[in-house]
Amino acid sequence: QAGLNMERIFAAGKDPADAGHVNFVTRLTGELIGRLPFERQGDACLDHTPTPLRNLSQHRFEPILADELRASPGAELRYRHQWQESHEVTVDGTTTVVSEVTDLTSDSTLTVRSRFLIGCDGAGSRVRKQLGIEMNGPPLIQCYLMIHFHANLRAATAERPGVLHFVLDPAAPGAFIAHDVESEWVFMHSFDPSSESLDDYDTQRCRAVIDDAAGCELNAEIVGASTWWMSAQTAQSMGGGHTYLAGDAAHRFPPTGGLG
Repeated sequence: QAGLNMERIFAAGKDPADAGHVNFVTRLTGELIGRLPFERQGDACLDHTPTPLRNLSQHRFEPILADELRASPGAELRYRHQWQESHEVTVDGTTTVVSEVTDLTSDSTLTVRSRFLIGCDGAGSRVRKQLGIEMNGPPLIQCYLMIHFHANLRAATAERPGVLHFVLDPAAPGAFIAHDVESEWVFMHSFDPSSESLDDYDTQRCRAVIDDAAGCELNAEIVGASTWWMSAQTAQSMGGGHTYLAGDAAHRFPPTGGLG
């Protein structure tokens, strides 16, 4: 519907044979407790839709979107620019939103005039805060440490492939997420900010955490680690006039497996 290059998207997406199930296990290589299928990935759904369901990680999808935007007339894509504030001006009955935007590279300020302003600026939305819109719902449900690593886990998951592997053993709980079975993974590890910090997780400890959850030595290359807070909130208002909220600026909810 957005006119994107679907061949490129399908090529970047995961093979349904690899991403067709969610597994619940004691360890990645331990006992299988149960599994659920991701349906609507086969040709049978083509009777109802031109494209079957595909799983494509955000950091692999965004470059495709960026390329499409750069090639689109009338669209300009700028990185390292930060919206600061805006106000509405009405002249001869026509309302214009005037935004101040900072180029973080040069520290210069741009003035952008638009008919509407859509605040798609994430969970910590500056637009939402300027509008004074509060959030409904709990701000914190659980904290996680996200360990991003490179490893080929084809052999470890060969008997039960899946895009998600929830490790349920209380001694090593978490979830393995396959960006690419043979090269790139993330492990979500429960994190307690009241008793530990990100500094406590160096490369050696990150390897120990994922090896424990896997039930074997993965020989993984740790790319990085970061923390994130799970919440379940919706904005009290979607905005009004000529300024509105969209995406995470308007709703923050638990992403089961990062799939919405």
